[in-house]
Amino acid sequence: MRLDESCERVFARHETFHPRYGWVKKGYDASADPNIFNKAAAVVSMGVGKNMVKSIRHWSLAFKVLEAVKVEGSRMPTLRRTDIGRAWFDDQEGVDPFMELPGTDWLLHWWLLAPPSQAPVWWVTFNEFPAIEFTEEELLAFVTDRLEGFGRPNATSLKKDVSVLLRMYASGHATRATFEDKIDCPFRELGLVQPSSAQKGAYRFMVGPKVTLPPMVFAATVIDFMLRAGGEDRVVSMSRALAEPGSPGRAFRLTEGAALDLLERAAESSEAVNVQLSNGLPQLVLPTDPYTAMQKLLIDHYAQFGAELRPTTMRGNAA
Repeated sequence: MRLDESCERVFARHETFHPRYGWVKKGYDASADPNIFNKAAAVVSMGVGKNMVKSIRHWSLAFKVLEAVKVEGSRMPTLRRTDIGRAWFDDQEGVDPFMELPGTDWLLHWWLLAPPSQAPVWWVTFNEFPAIEFTEEELLAFVTDRLEGFGRPNATSLKKDVSVLLRMYASGHATRATFEDKIDCPFRELGLVQPSSAQKGAYRFMVGPKVTLPPMVFAATVIDFMLRAGGEDRVVSMSRALAEPGSPGRAFRLTEGAALDLLERAAESSEAVNVQLSNGLPQLVLPTDPYTAMQKLLIDHYAQFGAELRPTTMRGNAA
């Protein structure tokens, strides 16, 4: 998938705040009043500052937990809860409202990048930036060049986006993340980006196995990728799932071996998928239609922890 097919022209709407623990739930709960983010009372009801209210609104939209709805005769859209929001973050229906179960943080990372993405800097970084070891300045230069002409982002906005991205995924300590780091942002626990041990002030993508990425969650994102790309085949090639821009392989920075291991383990745990060889190349084979297979994988994953996930399309659309 291409950048212009995957992303909306959205830059620096996070008010320089990366997502904190509890913010997605806070945004979902606040949307019981669909106009809350347009009201001054939001500061009191949400218990955060004005700029944080704007940031929570942005991240709730970016993670596809909420969606904006235009109102005729008004310049200010209201917000409504999506199928994803209700299935994961609702007090009554949600499977993991407080992000306590394995896999939810990985799904949020995936939804952030999945089209329609409101995070083009994130999309370019994970899908197109070729470096493994890099500095913030090198990433900014690449992003600036790649996004030239895409929504005409100004240099300040891009610099803010790159800074927030790095703070979102990487702790500030090269040796180990502190307890405060982990409390501050759940996405640092994914282990996707770490401070470089070889160069002070630099960063490194952690390419290879991800010990906290559940196999059935990964398999579900592979199917979701295919569906969002417009395909409904029951066979998915490993090359597409790994190497194509916008794919889970790139989003999760997996090697071919790590991805294949996850898919084989998913097939052992759920009847929703199989892994077969075709001309010596592994393929993900679905015994049912892709939507049903994706739902079953996620339902089976959360059932391991005694949690019941209601059927969801994982599309972000309001149901």
